[in-house]
Amino acid sequence: MDAWIALARGPMFRVALAACLLGLAYHLVNTLWMVIQSHRRSTDKELALGTVLKATVGSLLPLRERRPIQTVAGLAFHAGILLVPLFYVGHVTLWQPHLPIPWPTLGPTASDLLSLAALAGLAALLLWRLVVRTSRELTTTADVTVLLLLLVVTASGFWAAHPLSSPATPRAMLLVHLLAANLVLFVTPLTKIVHCVLAPLNQLVSEVAWHFPAESGAHVAIALGKENDPV
Repeated sequence: MDAWIALARGPMFRVALAACLLGLAYHLVNTLWMVIQSHRRSTDKELALGTVLKATVGSLLPLRERRPIQTVAGLAFHAGILLVPLFYVGHVTLWQPHLPIPWPTLGPTASDLLSLAALAGLAALLLWRLVVRTSRELTTTADVTVLLLLLVVTASGFWAAHPLSSPATPRAMLLVHLLAANLVLFVTPLTKIVHCVLAPLNQLVSEVAWHFPAESGAHVAIALGKENDPV
């Protein structure tokens, strides 16, 4: 068991983290490059950056949504799933020796509250996806799989830190947590989790997309064989 834990938190973690960072960097750079190229080809280069910024903040903090339960669940889930992995002291020990500066850590109470909030948010979102018809029709197997995997990561991490409430031995739960977390890191660039770096660019991409190059409408009509049809 100890050998597997050492492997999961050592070489396996480094490979998964490298795959995650490289994959996210590729998506981010590729998206920015396409935005720049689209803007260069456009004849209308005036972008309402103030409006884009306001819309971006509103999309990242959707406090005026018509579905308050889903909104709160999403915020709770994202807060826990982002802050605990980055600032929980047990996680920081993995990379602190490789950092030139001290890394801040969360206290046990804050980590516990954020983990429980993430669990509640994940459970609510999964239930919403499976029960509400309009949401279920848009939900894919991959969507459910990602939510379940994140649930396993969060629950196993909480139980590893609180062995008295754990359904398995502390070492077994720690191994489950490490393996599941490494899997999440590895698949992040390949799934919808990639929105963790692309979400701030959504409004900018949408704004640039409306500034089409000149004659693009005619080119589309020709491609569809409808150049002689009335608009």
